[in-house]
Amino acid sequence: MPGQRFQDPKILTRRDVKRPFYYIQPYVPVFTPDGMVRKRQNIQLGFCDEMTVRQAKARKEQIMATVNAGRFVIQSQIQFGDLVKRFLDVHVPTLGPETQNDYRNKIKNHIEPSFKNARLCEITTDVVQRWLNEKAATGLAWWSRRGLRNILSSVFTQAEVWRLWDGRNPCERVNIGRQSEKWIKRIPKADDLKKFLDALPDTALCTGDGARYIVLTAIASGLRISEILGLQSCDVDVANQTIKVTRAWRRGNLVEPKTDASRRIRKISCLADELLRFAGRKREDEFIFGRADRNGEPPDDRDLQQHVFRPTAERVGMYRPGFGMHTFRRLNITWRQEAGATPFEAQKAAGHAQPSTTWLYTITDEQREQTHVEAILDRIDRPKLATMKAAGGIQ
Repeated sequence: MPGQRFQDPKILTRRDVKRPFYYIQPYVPVFTPDGMVRKRQNIQLGFCDEMTVRQAKARKEQIMATVNAGRFVIQSQIQFGDLVKRFLDVHVPTLGPETQNDYRNKIKNHIEPSFKNARLCEITTDVVQRWLNEKAATGLAWWSRRGLRNILSSVFTQAEVWRLWDGRNPCERVNIGRQSEKWIKRIPKADDLKKFLDALPDTALCTGDGARYIVLTAIASGLRISEILGLQSCDVDVANQTIKVTRAWRRGNLVEPKTDASRRIRKISCLADELLRFAGRKREDEFIFGRADRNGEPPDDRDLQQHVFRPTAERVGMYRPGFGMHTFRRLNITWRQEAGATPFEAQKAAGHAQPSTTWLYTITDEQREQTHVEAILDRIDRPKLATMKAAGGIQ
């Protein structure tokens, strides 16, 4: 955008019309496909028969205070489609590969079809709220609606940074509704987990041992699947029995860990020796789970889920809707706390930035809950409880 400059235009009078009026001709920012440029624009101050010259001057000073402060953006002339194109070209490439794909898909499939031809001033909080309500009515999941709201909010945030928007973000007070889980989050029992590990087969994606070590690493460390696939031999410290997270392999791309908290060193006990033994003669900078037929690149986690983990879980009767590698991450976080770790220790191990996220991953085991309840009842007189129930005192 061109640099700001102070303007003090003369008050002009238009007399070749039925009702003469006062106006000024300042240079104001105008949005074009090539960005912001300054153009001279007529701004009416008022009719000559309704205001004095002094009142016209006061009105001019009010308008020029906004213009000279650099906030005079004609939002009514900016098409959302033009803004979102700039957003995709300038801002989205600064994000991670997976986030870029998510933004582009949601913008293409949901946001652009609804708002492409709208002007910025027409996209109000009420409009956004109605739009998300319609998405909910069509069955779009809560997390997807949350993602749409966040992306649309990011578009307006960037518009403010580029000085194309001056006002409250229309997504600020939008309610995306009550969160509802699509399926119940579960963790497998120890016996079922042993059957699952024993049943993992050799496939074109990886050997049975490779699949087992991927799952065991998730169970022992709580790493994300992308962090496990990104492990290299140099990340394993046998002497200290640890692994170090410094990178991730996410669907064909080598990327940075998800957050700063994700950069961590985790104890994995004797599994450190097993991982290096599995890696064999691979160089320190080679992926432990890399495939020789793919120039040493790890497999895609979606392929592992579709062709290895889910079919095996179905064969041993362990599969439930929502089952995947995150199941083992939840299991680690839950078992770690059952073994005595504090919630903050579990948060650090998982690489979560917020303790509330760790809480969502913690699943209460039914048998453990039963033990808790029995321990509570043991503190009171159980025979008395039985007598009260028999007498109808306890429903």
